[in-house]
Amino acid sequence: MFGPTHETWLEKALREATERGEFDDLPGAGKPIADLDRPYDPAWWARKFAHRERLRDRLVELAATVRRELPGLIADRDRERALRRVDELNGQIAALNEELPSEDRMRPVELPEI
Repeated sequence: MFGPTHETWLEKALREATERGEFDDLPGAGKPIADLDRPYDPAWWARKFAHRERLRDRLVELAATVRRELPGLIADRDRERALRRVDELNGQIAALNEELPSEDRMRPVELPEI
């Protein structure tokens, strides 16, 4: 048949890492590659970049809203009204967090106990 195969150092390192299970818990493991069935889009990178920037703008705007409103919410004597507004803000945060990578997510707003 054929002569002996020659495994490169890279192929050997990948095979050994696979055997040790080092690739088992990677994000997306066992899932299809996103957008693989879509036709080629030469502007894919620009579209993804623009989407990420829009998300970042929304994050900056929401963080500024929280920083601006939080002192007033803490000082508000109508606790129920303040808690309703905090719930609204946390709903906006949760919706945005679903679109963001985990490292960019915003923590929910909490009012200190009075």
